[in-house]
Amino acid sequence: MIHTVIFDVGGTLVDADSVFQSFAFVMDSSRKEELFRFMRPIFMRIYRDESRPEFWSIKQIATRVVKTTAEHFGLPDISPRVPELYADCYLGHARIFDDVFPVLEKLKNAGLTTLAVSDADEDVLEKELATFGLNPYLDRVIISSQVQAYKPSDKMVEAVKSACREPFGGILFVGDTEVDILTAAKMGAWSVLIRRNGEYPHPADYQISDMNEIFRIISDIKNE
Repeated sequence: MIHTVIFDVGGTLVDADSVFQSFAFVMDSSRKEELFRFMRPIFMRIYRDESRPEFWSIKQIATRVVKTTAEHFGLPDISPRVPELYADCYLGHARIFDDVFPVLEKLKNAGLTTLAVSDADEDVLEKELATFGLNPYLDRVIISSQVQAYKPSDKMVEAVKSACREPFGGILFVGDTEVDILTAAKMGAWSVLIRRNGEYPHPADYQISDMNEIFRIISDIKNE
């Protein structure tokens, strides 16, 4: 029986453009897609590197990526603007997906525990949750910059597990990226991939296109 539902935030609860699309547009709008394709793999390589001795925030990683991109393409270095552009992307140009509040309300009324687990920087995420009114619907929020680790690292997985009650097989982990699916698998939770913007290649226990489908999954697991 499902007792807890964990949600990723960006791309799952909150709809926002990629921050690297924003960086690319400011750097050179005529080459936005080319710059984005260059930046994305550099970011992912640093973000997924668990061998670094110290933790880098998203803003620190993005600053390095933007600086490297500017040097490679001979463009102005806008890295000092990264904190401003990052916050603006997730606070000034974002919205809650239409299916989120009805689902969160129904989950709370059913007595289920709800958590958010995010790799966003703490200062931006806390403002985002407050701005969009999500806090009353969440029992706990686990943030990578507080844990000093990103999904799906062992350190982050342990932090999430410590915030949840057992059995972990009674948990749904809903997210839109591979790191969410991997985190669920390492926890022993059910992974639910929500396809907000088309098809994704990541294998998951369940795939949905609308948040309301969570209730079908809960019912199916209860009846197994």
